[in-house]
Amino acid sequence: MRTGSSRPCRRPAQLIVAIFSALSLVSVVGCADTSPVAAPTSTLPANEPDADSTDDTAEVAIPDYETDLDLNKEEKKAVEGALVAFEGFIQTINEAYSGKTKATSEFPQFASGDALKSIQAEAKSVASDKATFEGQVVPLKVEVFDITELEDSAEAASVLVNFCVDTTKWTMTPAGQSPTSNPDGKVTMQHTIQQDDGSWKVDQQTLWERRC
Repeated sequence: MRTGSSRPCRRPAQLIVAIFSALSLVSVVGCADTSPVAAPTSTLPANEPDADSTDDTAEVAIPDYETDLDLNKEEKKAVEGALVAFEGFIQTINEAYSGKTKATSEFPQFASGDALKSIQAEAKSVASDKATFEGQVVPLKVEVFDITELEDSAEAASVLVNFCVDTTKWTMTPAGQSPTSNPDGKVTMQHTIQQDDGSWKVDQQTLWERRC
C-alpha cells in the first residue's frame, strides 16, 4: 500500500483537535447498514462565542494517507488539495463545536452541499444550547479510496477519503439528557471531496462501515 503525507507543504502547520459529530447525520452507504438519514437544512445564526469557550485547543496529528491507487502527477495534486479541505473541515468543526461560533463563518471554505448543511445544523444546536458536545474525534487512519472525473468531464472532480475514528471518544447530547457512549466503537467514515470552482470542499459525509 502506498503512503503519502496528508499535510501538503503549502498547508499551514497549525493542527487542532478534530471534533466531529456528523455520524448522527450522515447517510449510511457501507455494507453494514444502508438506511439513509436525511441531512438537515437549517442555517446558522450569527452568534457570538460562548463566554466559557477556551482560546487554546489541544493539537492532534492527522496521519499520513495511505492508498492502493497508482496515482499520477495530476492525481497526486488533486489528493493534496482534497486533504487540505479535509483537514480544514475537521479543524473548523472543532472550533465551532467547542463554543467558538465565529468559526462557522469558515465552513463554506471547506464544505458544500449536504456536508455543509449538516455541520451548520449541528453547530447551531450547540450554539443555541440545544445540544452539548464533549470529547474529541481523532482520525486514526486516512485512506485515499478513489479519484474520479479529473479530465474531460462535465462532472465535478472528486476524491473519496476514508478515515477511521473511534466513536466512543465523543458525545453529542440533547439538552436535558445525560451523555451516553456511542456503542459503535471504531467506524470508517467516507468524505466525498469535490472541486468547486478551483477549490476542494467536502460535499458528502457518510458512514462507510461499522468497523475499521
